[in-house]
Amino acid sequence: MEIYIATFAGLLSTLLLAVVYLADRYEREPIELIQNFFLSGLLGQLVLILGITAVGGDISWSGPWILITMVCAALYLPFQLHRQAEIDERFDGIVYSVALVGGATCVIHLNNLPRVIAASPYRDALAPGAAPDLRDLLILATSPGFTAELGQGLVVILAAVLVGAVLGTLQLRGWSPSQTAFVCVVVALAATGLDLLAGGAWPVRGALAVIDVAVAVAVKRRSVFKVRPELPERDALIMGLKTVLMVFGAALLATVLLQAVVEQPDHAGRPGFHDVRPEPGP
Repeated sequence: MEIYIATFAGLLSTLLLAVVYLADRYEREPIELIQNFFLSGLLGQLVLILGITAVGGDISWSGPWILITMVCAALYLPFQLHRQAEIDERFDGIVYSVALVGGATCVIHLNNLPRVIAASPYRDALAPGAAPDLRDLLILATSPGFTAELGQGLVVILAAVLVGAVLGTLQLRGWSPSQTAFVCVVVALAATGLDLLAGGAWPVRGALAVIDVAVAVAVKRRSVFKVRPELPERDALIMGLKTVLMVFGAALLATVLLQAVVEQPDHAGRPGFHDVRPEPGP
């Protein structure tokens, strides 16, 4: 089951990085920097989950925990990107914010999905040694728990877009990292907190997505490089392949670390050997 989850999380992350890189078509950021921010987000979220697990036991990283992820990202980005020569247009803030949070979301999926699958009636489709039935996999992918997990990840990415737009705008205006971080934290809490208060209602998420698209388009149209767009990099295909390998390698490594520290339920929904509970009496 773990290899399916790692592959799924890696595929989502790869598509996300590809979209954000291609969207920055006027003056693209160095792929190496995007990779570094993705790995920073992945490592930071992994440390958060392993640290909380060591103190309080195994958890599902959802609800209020998502606020912690977004606050950490909003605090980290302004100080990390301060006086970076690459930040020369507003859209750059979105690129690096989404890359960072994309890494964090990858680890969140790796941590949460085993529980989601274990609670599904179609969990046997991913049981060890089972030959997955495509119909079971499709039903599993549309189950309420799986949809809720993907929706939560979508909200995190949408919040990152807003944080990145604010970050790029304020940094180009000369705001200090501490001032920018404060505003970014407020934006992150507003976006994710609204989804939390609404109980993950899809109309609210849809409205947030529309706002994100409008903000991203408005920010991109104000690019100073619009009149002289950058030519595509000659080695873009090679760098893209390296990015794919990096993402999937990082996802597999994170999966191994999570399995070694965080006890996950098996495919039948039973507790692991670290969490054995006595069976109830007749």
